[in-house]
Amino acid sequence: MRNLNKRALFHRFSPHRTYSSAVFTRQSSSSFNIDEVTQNYKQRTEFAAANYRKNGSLFRMVLPPPNVTGKLHLGHALTVAVEDAICRHQRNQGNKAEWIPGFDHAGIATQVVVEKMLAKRGRRRQDMSREEFVEECHKWSEKCSSEIRQQLTRMGASLDWTQNYYTLDPKFSEAVTKAFCTLEKEGLITRGKRMVHWCPTLSSTLSSQEVNRIDVPANSYINVPLTNGLKRKVKFGQMHLIRYQLVDSDSEYIEVGTTRPETLFADVAIAVHPEDDRYTKLHGKQVWSPVMPGRKLLVITDKAVSMEKGTGAVKITPSHDPLDYEIWNRWKQQNPSSAIDEFSCIDENGKMVNCTEDFAELDRFDAREKVIEKLTNSGNHKGLIKHDGAQVNICSRTGDVIEPRLAEQWFLDCKEMFGRSAEQLRTGKIEVFPEYQSHRLIDWFENQEPWCLSRQLWWGHRIPAYHVPGQNNWIVTADEQEARQKLGDQFQQDQDVLDTWFSSSLVPLVKNGWLEGQPIQNPSLNVMETGWDISGFWVARMIALNLKLANGESPFGKVVLHGLVRDNEGRKMSKSLGNVIDPLDVLDGITFEKMVDRVKESALEPAEIENAVKDLTKRFPKGIARCGPDALRFALLKYDILSTDIPLDVSNVALDGLHFCNKLWNLAAYYDQLAEKCEVIKDVDSDRLIDEWIVARLSSTVSAVDDHMKKFSLHLALSTLQKFITADICDVYLESTKKALWSNDIPRIRQARSTLQRVLQPTLVQLNAFMPFVSEHIYERIFSREPGSILFDVVKPSLFIFHRNEELEEAMKLVTAAMAAVRSTRQKLELSPKLIFSGVLEMKPIETTPSEIRRLAGDVTQTCGLELQNVCREVNEEIKKNYMATPVPGHDAKLWLRIDAESKKAFIECLKKQLEKTVSRQEQYESKVVSYEAICANPNTKPLNVLKTKKKAENARKVVENAKQEATRIEQLIENQC
Repeated sequence: MRNLNKRALFHRFSPHRTYSSAVFTRQSSSSFNIDEVTQNYKQRTEFAAANYRKNGSLFRMVLPPPNVTGKLHLGHALTVAVEDAICRHQRNQGNKAEWIPGFDHAGIATQVVVEKMLAKRGRRRQDMSREEFVEECHKWSEKCSSEIRQQLTRMGASLDWTQNYYTLDPKFSEAVTKAFCTLEKEGLITRGKRMVHWCPTLSSTLSSQEVNRIDVPANSYINVPLTNGLKRKVKFGQMHLIRYQLVDSDSEYIEVGTTRPETLFADVAIAVHPEDDRYTKLHGKQVWSPVMPGRKLLVITDKAVSMEKGTGAVKITPSHDPLDYEIWNRWKQQNPSSAIDEFSCIDENGKMVNCTEDFAELDRFDAREKVIEKLTNSGNHKGLIKHDGAQVNICSRTGDVIEPRLAEQWFLDCKEMFGRSAEQLRTGKIEVFPEYQSHRLIDWFENQEPWCLSRQLWWGHRIPAYHVPGQNNWIVTADEQEARQKLGDQFQQDQDVLDTWFSSSLVPLVKNGWLEGQPIQNPSLNVMETGWDISGFWVARMIALNLKLANGESPFGKVVLHGLVRDNEGRKMSKSLGNVIDPLDVLDGITFEKMVDRVKESALEPAEIENAVKDLTKRFPKGIARCGPDALRFALLKYDILSTDIPLDVSNVALDGLHFCNKLWNLAAYYDQLAEKCEVIKDVDSDRLIDEWIVARLSSTVSAVDDHMKKFSLHLALSTLQKFITADICDVYLESTKKALWSNDIPRIRQARSTLQRVLQPTLVQLNAFMPFVSEHIYERIFSREPGSILFDVVKPSLFIFHRNEELEEAMKLVTAAMAAVRSTRQKLELSPKLIFSGVLEMKPIETTPSEIRRLAGDVTQTCGLELQNVCREVNEEIKKNYMATPVPGHDAKLWLRIDAESKKAFIECLKKQLEKTVSRQEQYESKVVSYEAICANPNTKPLNVLKTKKKAENARKVVENAKQEATRIEQLIENQC
């Protein structure tokens, strides 16, 4: 073992500075007190974000901007806990960490929420001017952003609010306009017709991320919203068999399966597979439309038609189905002279157009029923056919059924940008954690469909494009005067706004000075951390746009994608399930009754409210206990954030965090007891191996935590710290010092206090990344430091490497394992904790000498009632005869135990009682064996019961055999003691 210079055992911290005149209450409660540790939380988070480091590297992150649609939920809280831990750890390492907050205007989401809010006041957006509605949205966003900021601060988020951004502020608006105009000038943004997701309730296109694809069983119903705010049930999961009469034959027809009879008005053709023999003779023939008198439809061929689905023949309605659009485009290219133009029979509000007069202005689902009725009366509806695996697209914002719609929109060609972006991942220029998530991003980049940028909303960035109404000559410019000069006074700006993801994808550029023409830092951000569910919609687009607009510079060097928060049953968080938790409910606590009232006051359907209340009754019968911010962060960070899903049992795990806070509180109280006994003396010499060991464990812990943080395995970093504090400091080191405290051994108390101070300081600094409030409070209180002084300490492996001592750590592992063996023996034999064992440790050769093992054991083994007499390579025959052998778990060693003379009589009595219980259990199961064998031998016993009883008999025999062995062992122990 190394002979360390005792004065070099501990790292001295740099002088602490006071940087605030704020006064914090120093009087501590006798038990952990949430209010006490969180007082002045706002100042504390501001201090943490202030970046007083003059040296060190610059580390930058942005908080994924929460939508200004309402308060944060646990998914947001996970993001906050993860990113704050990363930034605080960087500051602990001596770096200057900037964590930049922001808010997303969230176009569609915010507009929907505001419309619902206005509806409660009896107002409709359609009855307001655009300016009035936008003003209401601004008021709402200001209210929500204020509430969200309060939530973030209360959770301890050390965000730099001096750099706060909003994706609809003037600076972002300028950046969005600049980016749009630049991309349009290069020919990447164009206007054209394509198939899009359309929500009739919103009268707007949607991104794929705003569409939920749900499986629909046969003949099932979906609640679809009406314009008056109510809902109606619409049947889905049905395929109707429709007959189309051939034009040149009164007796021949072709039958087509369709789930959407209401779109028959927009049919342009019937398609079959060219190799389907059933329809070969019909190629090129014409059929009559069954709903539009006099309209002829051509039978065409295309290999995209499935011969196995339905009848193998499909109606082609290019304006209402993406596959139909592809098939019809191919036909038009091959037959430009004979193909008609596609048209829509459903308008932007879900009403029927371009149809017969009796269907005009009907709701599309009312029209469906009426079409079926009309076809039935004409003999062209031939019933329903089997339809498995049906899916329906639902708007995630309104619950309306998505209408595939051919619309003229602005599109961004992403092919070249996505190709360059994928190369960044493949070459490792951008690292992704976990690594398997890089494939998700690459898959996104390989999907090179143009990005639809237009949204038919009032809330958002107006597209900087101008035209004269009725003309299709568009001008894209950042200068309205330029548009006027080129188009005249009749010009108008496009009424549409841009997809929210376009503006949020510019965050790295805006925060890196791109708008001001400053030199672009590469990368703009060190780490981009967010949930994997938006990796394509946001992360991929940030990479693509940054590479394009910043001359090939990457927006960030590392991407960390955390999992989706689910409840402890693995279900997605949903208000209708009642499993959405407000983080403040964990911080402050909430009663079951208030949780139920909140659900009942929500906008859920009665059936959904009933289900949600049932779930709350099951999961939170007593509500949620008040746990505070540290316990919430503990609960969130105890899970592997890099997993795909995080089944969060927040209330129970937060209670575990609260118990850990209590453990820390008791640790601080014990330190206070040591401090009361002796004054502070720097560099106290210690000849105790236990002191050297705990410092060595500190060094290993600092390195392990840093390694885990580099890999973004935050759960392992936190667990490492927790284990060090509870198992090493509290269960071993503190226990070893209690005898000195009780006996008032001042020299030893002074050594222990000095050692504990040097160990606790860096430990609390590292813990500050995960549980900032309790760590700061304890640090300041027990060390009499100024508020915020913990932020000036630097804790990194290089400062502690000299104190590493792996041999000593291994030796202590052996000692603590031997102690565990003693406790296990005491528990098995049901012995009194007052009984004292004498022991000899027999171990195979290890690097540590027996004398050092004895020195370590002398400090700690008394806590388990063991007096270790000797440590040797091999015991003699006398020891083997008079002591009982107990294996030491995890080591090639044995512990030979014997009760001291004073306790021997009580020990023998305990053994005799244990023997009686063992013999009684043996006899009980011997009787069961006899009974089971009799049942099996009975010819009237059913064969199945015989098999079950034989298994029971076999298990009973095992119990008997184990009891015999146990009885023999106890008898031998009794004999050895006499």
